[in-house]
Amino acid sequence: MNTSFGRRLRCTLGTVAALAAAGGALAVPASGLEVDTTPVAPDVRMRAFDPSDFADRAAQLPAGLTEAVRRDLGQSPEEYLATAAAARLAGEVVGSLGDVVRSAWLDGQTLHVAVTDRGAAIVARTAGAQVQVGDVLTDALSAARAQDKLAYIDREDERVVAVGAEVRGEPVGQVRLSARSDDDHRGGAGAAVRGPLADYHCSTAFAGADADGEPLLLTAGHCGTQGSGVDELAPDAPLSGGPVMWPGLIGDPLGEYVPDSVTFGDGHDAALISVDGDVRPEVAGWSPGAGDEPALAVHDSIGAVTGAPVCAAGVASGWTCGHVLDAQTTVPVSGQSVTGFLFDACVLPGDSGGAVTVGTYALGLSSGSTWPGPSCADGDPAAAGDDLSVGYALTGAASVESLYGSDWELAVRVGEPEVTAPADDATTGPTPTITGTADAAAGATVTVRIEDGPELAAPVGPTGRWSVPVAEPLEPGHHSYTATTSLRPATGDRAVTSDEATGEFEVAEQAGLGVSWPAPGHVSPDGRLAFEGTGQPGAGVSLTVGGEELARTTVGDDGTWSLRAEPARPAGRFDAVLTQELDAAADMDSAGTAAASPGAGTGESGGSETGAGSDAEAAASVTVADVGVAPRAPVVSAPLGRISVTDAGTLSGAGIPGAAVTVRVADAEADVTAAPELHAEAGADGAWTLRLDAPLPAGRHVVVATQAVDDLTSEPSDPVVLDVAATARTSGGIDGGTAPSDDDGLPGGVLAAAAGILVAGAAVAGAIAWRRRRTAA
Repeated sequence: MNTSFGRRLRCTLGTVAALAAAGGALAVPASGLEVDTTPVAPDVRMRAFDPSDFADRAAQLPAGLTEAVRRDLGQSPEEYLATAAAARLAGEVVGSLGDVVRSAWLDGQTLHVAVTDRGAAIVARTAGAQVQVGDVLTDALSAARAQDKLAYIDREDERVVAVGAEVRGEPVGQVRLSARSDDDHRGGAGAAVRGPLADYHCSTAFAGADADGEPLLLTAGHCGTQGSGVDELAPDAPLSGGPVMWPGLIGDPLGEYVPDSVTFGDGHDAALISVDGDVRPEVAGWSPGAGDEPALAVHDSIGAVTGAPVCAAGVASGWTCGHVLDAQTTVPVSGQSVTGFLFDACVLPGDSGGAVTVGTYALGLSSGSTWPGPSCADGDPAAAGDDLSVGYALTGAASVESLYGSDWELAVRVGEPEVTAPADDATTGPTPTITGTADAAAGATVTVRIEDGPELAAPVGPTGRWSVPVAEPLEPGHHSYTATTSLRPATGDRAVTSDEATGEFEVAEQAGLGVSWPAPGHVSPDGRLAFEGTGQPGAGVSLTVGGEELARTTVGDDGTWSLRAEPARPAGRFDAVLTQELDAAADMDSAGTAAASPGAGTGESGGSETGAGSDAEAAASVTVADVGVAPRAPVVSAPLGRISVTDAGTLSGAGIPGAAVTVRVADAEADVTAAPELHAEAGADGAWTLRLDAPLPAGRHVVVATQAVDDLTSEPSDPVVLDVAATARTSGGIDGGTAPSDDDGLPGGVLAAAAGILVAGAAVAGAIAWRRRRTAA
């Protein structure tokens, strides 16, 4: 997992050991006066999130966004969503600490704060943050900005970076044309502004509505200075991907700019478009008509935190990702002052007004950048490689929220809850725990109303799971219920409530078995199989796969259980069978056992094979079908380092026996993800070999491989760099001479091969990921 941001964050904190002696710096209290030095418990506390818990949500991300996350951040989509959840929690923690925080930043999922004094440090540490007193880099940044310099803090090198390039935010003009449109509108898509003689293309950010519920799209204010009418712009690929044939791209009228909403300068850059048709709480990668490409669900808004991972969508560059470099500053954008956040994802001319997101949360819109276009391959030379973009935030002192108030509220997805345990018509005990999932923001509320019973409320967690116990015993017999999800968005005054889900269950003396996590078809990214559910308190629950028992546990007093199979399972798909034994508790000494976990999380359950009755000897089994373990990335092992042309015709490596291996090879300056696929199969020993139709030409090349088992494909391997010499190798070495030796007398080819193994490591992967961002289409 890549835990860096900007130019690879590596924060070296000053020692905090002196905080242990903070009491010695306090004035001695008067005799008889007692001082309570116990830190106040924080309202929210920082914690880390397990990426594997986000596997199901990661599977719903748009393919273009997933590719950008891997290319630009060096993360898996699960790691990205876990880090995004940490960023949202970090914002809440920093907000709860108040004015004692001088600066704050994320390094992966670790929150760092610099506070004003040692007393404040105790409170910040209690909130789960890494703490230091004072911040000389923030002082240096303030000094640079006092000189009107565009600058940000590079925590890796512990320096302030001054950017010499200018930030531009201007729509791109084209001769007027006409074409097609779409009646369903969402953020992230292109917009063509009608001018007297030309169309100017920008992008839209997020869908929303005014106080009367009329649909509105949010975009940049500088996009609305060229005209009043807006048409749909719907290319089949990002406009930076190559020569664009403009006929057929610009469609029927999308809508009109709302009078007096267009604001550019004095800290702001926003405009509202009234649209014909419906809007969705989603962000498209660049076009609402881009084939089968799904859109990103928008669950709520989020504030900027330095170091948080961000991804931007626009009609010019598609999806690009980076990190927040500065949470708030004022920057001249094309000569007008805009207050917003700095980030290092590539934003091109034409992306202006496009969405900037953190996970499934809306952060802001693209205002401008130092990238001159037409692609991300090259930045502004004046930036000296430190190109950046500026975003105008949805929330904060200078933001969409402060500019429009109730005249625009973000459209958010609040999905109907799914109750996963107890399953419909299942048998429960008198005090069941009801669990499920909801396609909604963390902090949304699921309300379950049991007929002739209690009304229960449960918060939705960061992964979409929720759980709530029934405290008072229910009467035996049939019970029906309804469930809804509701959320009051951070930028809105009105709660949004989902459609109503319904279900029923039977209360008996003894509870049947319910599996609440994972859902059928769930894919674990790391092979760690964890299951959770409900059952009869004190009963034993076992996990078996293919007749082999992998783990056992005992249902807790609250009716919940959880277990984990150890070690990790091999890649592939299989059916997992959970069985409840009502006549005896689990044998906790069994291999792979995990203790019961009160209040366990939730998911979907498989179908029940056998129902539970009142007979103490009976057992209940639930099969969770088609559970999968994703394969790990294969290894590219040869050839490595600097090689001759004659050695550049065969690639080899290691993977899972029988796996289908896909290899991509591209020139080092090209995007390897766009290279043609080459195929091989791993043998019984896991080794694979790929013979190329022709040897690779002289120069530097990048090789990336994936492997598939069943229908499950691994993450790409770390990129391997091949340096092919210009001439063939002879018996006497390259060009017939003696192979060059290093200082220890070893042939250069041997050292090159050894170095090539290191080339496959994460450091080079990060470097290539950065280059890819610059070359992204």
